[in-house]
Amino acid sequence: MPPYDWPHQMAIQLAYFKLHGRFVATYETGHTRAFYHGRTDTVRTLSMQSMAFVKAMQNPSASSEEKFAALKTACEAHGAQLQRVLTGQGIDRHLLGLYICAVMRGELPPFFSDEAYKLSGGGGNYIISTSNVGYTPMMGGFAPMTPDGYGVCYAMLEGRLNVSITAWRSCEETCAERMRESLIGALVDMMELCGVASPASKL
Repeated sequence: MPPYDWPHQMAIQLAYFKLHGRFVATYETGHTRAFYHGRTDTVRTLSMQSMAFVKAMQNPSASSEEKFAALKTACEAHGAQLQRVLTGQGIDRHLLGLYICAVMRGELPPFFSDEAYKLSGGGGNYIISTSNVGYTPMMGGFAPMTPDGYGVCYAMLEGRLNVSITAWRSCEETCAERMRESLIGALVDMMELCGVASPASKL
């Protein structure tokens, strides 16, 4: 699995942490077109590896080699998670099906109202919601899933990355403009890191 295919998702993790100082559940769209009537499932971007990368980037004592190794590990872990979703091994649509069945039966298990389930993004509670519109200059956008969240729509083009960021004006904590600046800073930091730790690599 190429280690540099998903640096933008790691940049989003880094940008949010630099801005808000915490880790939150993150949604990325993963298609299931390989299956009959397949649509999408959730690629859960937040992982132990992505957190380790962000912590390394924020650690002034960490060397460039350590930071780069953490980035590579995080991208590889994300790629593996993406492949699981694309091959029908995601969990969110399965959980949605169980939730719908429970509602139809009138018996909702405590699992679906548990705070841990909500914090993990369950029930449409992903603080960061992301989606890739493909390798095309066409752009779009969407609202955040939660009142205190962000919507991040992106398109990867030759030599550039188009990004649309949304946040609710009613939330004093979030700000699309500040998130944009934090994301730009994260991408620049990662570009400089790759230039120092692995001169042959490209973001």
